[in-house]
Parts: sequence; C-alpha cells; structure tokens
Amino acid sequence: MRKLIAIVLAGAALSAAAAPAFASDRWSDAEYLKANRCLGLALSAELGASDPAALTAQIKDQGRGRDISMRDRGDSTRDDARRAGKTRNETVKAKLTAELGGSCQAYLGTSVATSGASS
Repeated sequence: MRKLIAIVLAGAALSAAAAPAFASDRWSDAEYLKANRCLGLALSAELGASDPAALTAQIKDQGRGRDISMRDRGDSTRDDARRAGKTRNETVKAKLTAELGGSCQAYLGTSVATSGASS
C-alpha cells in the first residue's frame, strides 16, 4: 500500500512540475477571447490594419484542445469586433483604432512587424 501511495505522490509531483512549463505557452480563455477581438478589429477593412495572418494561425493553434463553447465564443467575439470596426461613427472608429494600435499589439506585433518590414 505504501508503494502505491509513493507512486501516486511521485506522479502528482511530476505532473505539477510539468504543468507550468506547458501553461506558459497556452493562453488563458480571456487571452484567447481578447486575441479573437483583436483579429476581428484587424480584419475590419475600415480600420486599415495590416495583414493578421500570424495572429490567425496563432488563434487556430490556441483553439486546439479548447472546449467547443469557448471556440464559439471566440468566433462570436471576432465577428462582433469586425462588425464594430465597420462603423461610420468617427469617435467609435478612433477608439477601436486606438485599441488596435495599443492593447492588440501584444497579439498582432509579429504580423504588424512582418508586414511593415516588407513595405
């Protein structure tokens, strides 16, 4: 019985040590939704963003293994942001453009840098 307890405890310790290494590459659900919002804003032609291909690939990769309801929420968030970006209200458009150029740069940074370097 003691051997079984020792094996279980050792396995738990190993899995606990490996979890943070895996989690560091994985976005939280909130980050996943934020990245989808940023992608939606970037895809809105009205905001004049660069090609978000790198973010699209990253979201696809991050979506693997997620619950279907979270992937659906991500799709809805992206679509809502894309529609919001098509507004004709200049105040709202300025706010969304600032978001795209500000907090979204954490997600779009690589695709912006790549497309900016080729111009």
